[in-house]
Amino acid sequence: MADIAFYRELGDIPWSACPVLNKQDVMRRFEAFNLLGLSAPQVWAMIDRGETPEGYDVGCSTGTSGHRGLYLVSDQERFVWLGTIVAKALPLQRSQRVAIVLPRMSRLYQAANESRLLELRFLDLGDGLEAAAAALVAFQPTVIVGPPKALRFFAETRTPVAPQLMFSSAEVLDPPDRRVIEQYFDLKLREIYMATEGLFGVSCEHGTLHLAEDAVHFELEPVGRSADLVRPIVTDFTRRALVTARYRMNDILRLAHGRCPCGSALQAVSEIIGRSDDAFHLPHLDRSVSLVMLTPDILRNSILAVDRSIVDFRVRQIEQNCIEVVLSPDLAPAIGDRVRTAVLLACARAGTSPEVRWRQEPMPVRTDMKLRRVENCYDSGTS
Repeated sequence: MADIAFYRELGDIPWSACPVLNKQDVMRRFEAFNLLGLSAPQVWAMIDRGETPEGYDVGCSTGTSGHRGLYLVSDQERFVWLGTIVAKALPLQRSQRVAIVLPRMSRLYQAANESRLLELRFLDLGDGLEAAAAALVAFQPTVIVGPPKALRFFAETRTPVAPQLMFSSAEVLDPPDRRVIEQYFDLKLREIYMATEGLFGVSCEHGTLHLAEDAVHFELEPVGRSADLVRPIVTDFTRRALVTARYRMNDILRLAHGRCPCGSALQAVSEIIGRSDDAFHLPHLDRSVSLVMLTPDILRNSILAVDRSIVDFRVRQIEQNCIEVVLSPDLAPAIGDRVRTAVLLACARAGTSPEVRWRQEPMPVRTDMKLRRVENCYDSGTS
């Protein structure tokens, strides 16, 4: 890392003494973390002009938190990334037609066509879900990778394709989405855990998500007092153009215990819970304790357990001590009352008693941003 200004400034210290960083830290001094010394404004200007440095690619995240991240990768790193994901996800006994359904194209994916290993087609969600479905039918992929909201749309509209493999990516995979997708396509939906910062996990043939510990070092930071909820701090040894070292991700993972039937020694993950800054922080009933944290899974599960007819919802912390639940208009009002009671009970078990409101309104799918069913909209300064 001696070629990277930030680490050169730290001097000769062991890796374990390097500071733990987050997205804001890197974006604040982007030029100090990349090999070319490019500042964030310079990279944004390149993206706007559709330019890339020779031998490199630049791009950005979708920015679900309002903080859009940048990446810089070399051509060599693009093919390392491709090789890693192909080895973990795709059988290569015969050629594969892979459809990538995402809101933004990247030359990362073009590496597949350049390698002549795969035929890859990018479907731009910016053109709308109907256009993506039509392109899917014309392409007839053997593999589809996309966010759960898109895969569910293809299932609900009975899009006539028959992929052999399907991967959920880019968003939290909630149980109702998985159920609808798997039932229509008659397959086991697998997951790819990937972010602007790198590729961090892929599901095996048994559907178990395994961390990519053979390419990335994970420090698993406990969340609260939980025995199985963690936030990953990652060091990606495949990245040189933009160093990712001791970088705290904004995700909460639930670890699985025991060995997966596939036999992999890589750490298994039961589920990606959601974003850590979408945990709710509510006043404790005991005023000597400042705040109670409710992770997204607690809120999501309390709502879904009320009735199987609940296939979509939004739950938000909108004030310091107020939660709002939005449900579909076609649900009976009695279900809304039961949802409110269930959320109150979940809060009570955690030692808090917020006001819980609920209402009904349409929740159309948006393709310009990631779907977040659990969201902390209150800026308490605690997350």
